[in-house]
Amino acid sequence: MQVTFPHRAMWQSVTFNLTGQSLEPQQSISGAETVVPVPRGRWTATMSFAIKGEAIVLQWQAFLAQMEGRIGTTLVPVRSRYRPLDRDGHNLAFCTTANLADAQTWEHFGFNNTVVAHMNVAAPAALRATQMDVTLTNSTGLRPGQFFSIGERLYRVQAHWQPSAGVHRIMFQPPLREAVFLGQRLELGRPVCRMRFASEDEGLFDQSLDVLPVVSVNFVEAI
Repeated sequence: MQVTFPHRAMWQSVTFNLTGQSLEPQQSISGAETVVPVPRGRWTATMSFAIKGEAIVLQWQAFLAQMEGRIGTTLVPVRSRYRPLDRDGHNLAFCTTANLADAQTWEHFGFNNTVVAHMNVAAPAALRATQMDVTLTNSTGLRPGQFFSIGERLYRVQAHWQPSAGVHRIMFQPPLREAVFLGQRLELGRPVCRMRFASEDEGLFDQSLDVLPVVSVNFVEAI
């Protein structure tokens, strides 16, 4: 079951980490250490939220009920302070959902949010590829360390350069989870990662008298 991530949950702290990129180091009789890389990195996320008020408390409890422990999955948003820029040098927006009464969004009032393509795939890339040519549709490019997603999969940029005039190329990790086609859109402003709870008891909090409970939760990528 794919569950909608609770949009009212604004975290106090969050850490995304790519784990499992190498085997446990082994030492030879001379003491030299050998590290064996393996292309099986998997995203993990550790988050903490302060939830206050009836709306967010009930929304979070509904989220826990729908996730059914480790059974359900959700698209976890990846927010970061230093955003990619559009063609005019402005930071891309964090979200498109307005925090209105009864969890309404702008679409309820006829203000439909149009999807803006900031970067597109310039040439098809195969499954497990770690480099890709892109077209800057409405962007100044990606800087190393920034995140993007394609569909429901999250990636982090290692390098961005121009091998020739008019051609932009990015190197990223982890390797592509699936092949990408010409013109496919890269999500720069609101990247997401399909994840599930790391254990059955994630996200629990004091439901009695605490007026500002803090929720801690761990996610792992659902591959």
